[in-house]
Amino acid sequence: MKVGIDLGTTYSTVAKYDKKTSRPEIINNKFEKELTPSVICFLDNGEILIGEDAKDMQAGGAGTIAASFKRGMGDNSFTVESNGKVYTAEDLSAMLLKKLIKDAEEKSGEKIDSVVITVPAYFNDFQRTATIRAGEACGVKVMKIINEPTAAAISYGYNRESNKTVMVYDLGGGTFDVTIVKVNKGNIQVVGTDGNHILGGKDWDAAIVKFVCEQFLEEYGVDPRDDEPTKNEMIVASENYKKVLTKTDSVTIQVRHEGYTGKYTLTREQFNMRTQFLLSATKDVCMKLFADLGMNWSDIDEVLLVGGSTRMPQVTEFLKKVSGRPVIDHADTDLAVAKGAAITSEFYCSTSTGVRDVQITDVTAHSLGALSVSPGGDRYINEIMIKRNSKVPTSVRKPFKIDPGNMTSVIEVFTLQGESRVPLDCYVLARVVITGFYNSGEGTLIDIEYNYDENGVVRVSAFQNGQPLQVDSQPVPDDITWMNDPPKDRGSGAPIAKNVVLCIDLSRSMRNSLEEVRKVINDFVMTVAGDNTKFGLIGFGDKVGIMRDMTSDPNTIVAALDGLKVNVYGRGTDACPLGTASMMLSNRPGGKMIVVLTDGIWGKRDFAVGEANICRNAKTAVVAVGIGDADWGFLKQISTVEEGAMYTTLDRLGETFSTIATALNTGSMGVRESAGDTARLGTGEIRGRIR
Repeated sequence: MKVGIDLGTTYSTVAKYDKKTSRPEIINNKFEKELTPSVICFLDNGEILIGEDAKDMQAGGAGTIAASFKRGMGDNSFTVESNGKVYTAEDLSAMLLKKLIKDAEEKSGEKIDSVVITVPAYFNDFQRTATIRAGEACGVKVMKIINEPTAAAISYGYNRESNKTVMVYDLGGGTFDVTIVKVNKGNIQVVGTDGNHILGGKDWDAAIVKFVCEQFLEEYGVDPRDDEPTKNEMIVASENYKKVLTKTDSVTIQVRHEGYTGKYTLTREQFNMRTQFLLSATKDVCMKLFADLGMNWSDIDEVLLVGGSTRMPQVTEFLKKVSGRPVIDHADTDLAVAKGAAITSEFYCSTSTGVRDVQITDVTAHSLGALSVSPGGDRYINEIMIKRNSKVPTSVRKPFKIDPGNMTSVIEVFTLQGESRVPLDCYVLARVVITGFYNSGEGTLIDIEYNYDENGVVRVSAFQNGQPLQVDSQPVPDDITWMNDPPKDRGSGAPIAKNVVLCIDLSRSMRNSLEEVRKVINDFVMTVAGDNTKFGLIGFGDKVGIMRDMTSDPNTIVAALDGLKVNVYGRGTDACPLGTASMMLSNRPGGKMIVVLTDGIWGKRDFAVGEANICRNAKTAVVAVGIGDADWGFLKQISTVEEGAMYTTLDRLGETFSTIATALNTGSMGVRESAGDTARLGTGEIRGRIR
């Protein structure tokens, strides 16, 4: 039997195509439920619970819980440790898939041998290949990886005769994707896609937890989040409170901690205000996609809601207001993705199943390139081979000139995935070694062919005079900082001085986060520290204070961090630290960066934007990191580095500062001036070279 599996961040679903009814149908789990929680619980006695049982344990605060691990797919630094074993997100996904397949086989009475698995449209090559491996680890054939919005569009458009351009607004538990598709007589043509893989319903849940804990702390002076079991109980409960708020105007929340009992009322209006910045973040993704495609809202016939989180009334209200288009509430909001995958599983590999011919064309969410040398020979660049939103599968072949001095008949090619011309901003996908070509010593040309297959997975081939060359995959070296050196002068020259001013929000709202912030900044300083690096430390609230002037001694900064206290500079955030930080950096040689960490809404925003423009003109990079109630749109306004507005969560703050540290250590600090070759702060993953 072939099935489609929606491998979700919070819930997962299995569906099959019923040939008798010509319709997809959900296969319930052993609890007769359509949705299985994507949760795994490791008990101290070695027992492992998956799904409903694990969710119950999470609510009770028992065992080691693995949840939302889909966000860590393709990232080997994301691990869960229990009973002496370490599990990656890929391992956890394989365990969940095995459970889903086992339950579906028991319910249907049929053996599952082939699957179609859905992924967020914005998943990169690492994440897609990790998903494929997780499926194959279950002993089934992974026929296809399909984008979640595309699967939802298939479910929606199947058996429809209408000709429409539809925006699929897919807000799941942990990821957000927006995809524009043309639906014509059941055929699906994807026009373009974009997304944010760390934005989802879990962030709305976190807003509820934050609200309750702030009230409890205000009343009793202790924070329930300090106790892990209590925190887990609240995380689980917040999802239910969110669902209540979809139907009522308020919800009463009771919390017990350290002998105290707090009871608080959260209105829908309060909830909407506290999460408005999350909706604004989804709008930013939509507008970015429109800009890439040369479209606008008037080109859209209707907006199709997909994902359980779109059941929140604020989503429909927000989209109607910003789009002016009809917003369609899909009857299968939670199930459309799995059903679309089930339809795909039938017609994808079969020509005689009775499924009518349906054509689907999808696109890639990321550009694909090779590291090359600029025409002037002065720097390495990301030579884009396949542009984002190109139809897949697709192949592009381009000629590359081999250095006349390279007489070894061996070259290495690094594959980059990303939009920037600056290689240091891109993901490394692979390193391949090409052999077997003939070099006359006069500058031989070989053709490099890049291919995105229908799963969005990358393949690399090479040819000389039309004949295929040997291409072997090799591990990517850990140290590729040479990419920041001029190609002809790799490794030469003195180290570049680095100057960093850290601006920490010390307003009242930071009190619950300060301990983790202190630890993360401490690690960041020690990672970046060196003879050529100077640090300064600023605290701000309603006023600004210099806590440590510029120094090359990291221990001085660490000592100052230990003394951080909230409310020292006022309870609010009416003051902007950028002007003070800029003065601290003035007339200093080398790179200059200001890192702002905040968790709230600033008072004098226009003034702050003006200060940021002064920094931009002074060639000073400003990176704005936000947690909690920080406004991503405002962070973008005050950052002077491409993708320097970095909204994150407290538990992932360390990863964010690791990204900044990588940018500093590799020299990819640049100020936004115009499109093209200006540097930007991206993921911190840096790979690629052709030589």
